[in-house]
Amino acid sequence: MTVLAVFAILVGALATAGGLQELVAQGILNSRLYPLIGGTLGTVAGAFLLATGIALFRRSPGTLRLAWATAAVCVPVFVLIGIVEPLAGRGVTVLGLLVPIALVAAVRARPVAEAR
Repeated sequence: MTVLAVFAILVGALATAGGLQELVAQGILNSRLYPLIGGTLGTVAGAFLLATGIALFRRSPGTLRLAWATAAVCVPVFVLIGIVEPLAGRGVTVLGLLVPIALVAAVRARPVAEAR
């Protein structure tokens, strides 16, 4: 569980940094609309991944709700910015789709005594 939490923190931090880079460099400085929107969405999705990884690492009681919210945010965002209109690379797209699902599965499988 700790390995998944640390992995989610790393992926979330990198996705947040990549989204901010796209937002600033292409969206704001070059006045391009789609990178502005995609960078903002990628930053928010990365922040959700980061927060869920931290909550899982700390064994916070609301981690399952946060994991579901993260999956609900990340899956559509990474489909949009990674597949529909590719802004994100293949690697971060795959991680952005699989890590939230793995987080939900891991938190749901956690024993009740450990979940508290």
